[in-house]
Amino acid sequence: MTPRATAGWIAAAAVCLVVVWVDTLLTGGRPVLPERPSATPNTPPLLDVPPGSVTRVEWSSDSDRLTLVRTSKGWNDAAGHPWPADVVDSVLASLASLHPHTVLAGETADLAEYGLAPARGRLLLSDAGGVTLFAMEVGDRNPAWTGYYARREGRDEVMLVGALLRRELDKLRAAREDTVPP
Repeated sequence: MTPRATAGWIAAAAVCLVVVWVDTLLTGGRPVLPERPSATPNTPPLLDVPPGSVTRVEWSSDSDRLTLVRTSKGWNDAAGHPWPADVVDSVLASLASLHPHTVLAGETADLAEYGLAPARGRLLLSDAGGVTLFAMEVGDRNPAWTGYYARREGRDEVMLVGALLRRELDKLRAAREDTVPP
């Protein structure tokens, strides 16, 4: 190593020491520790009724719409084509196990920023009497691509739900391609 390179490394180390010293003065000698992330809210699962009580699933996304109805013989789409029960039951079980990662207060949320004005998709679950058990709008992915923004219908708060939500909903679309005859 040349003397000039050695002097450069010593100067860089000196700058780092000055930065640490100034930082120590500014923080009062306390070590600088990153803040703890906010605790995950203790929220109920997205679907807080037994999945077996759901008899109608409606999922609409952009120009795509899918309606599934539970009959005595299993799940059928709106045209009466049989549907693989394991796919629909898997989606419902996932909704019953998913909890929001974060809940943002609605009055401070700009819904368009989250892809919820208008929403990118809508999920509606009903029981045999036509009573809505669950209604949710699904928006954009978060910047880290770890989840999707969503909002329960009739509520102001925006939730960040794990990416598993969209994966499960995409299973329904994929099952249609495998199930419905051309």
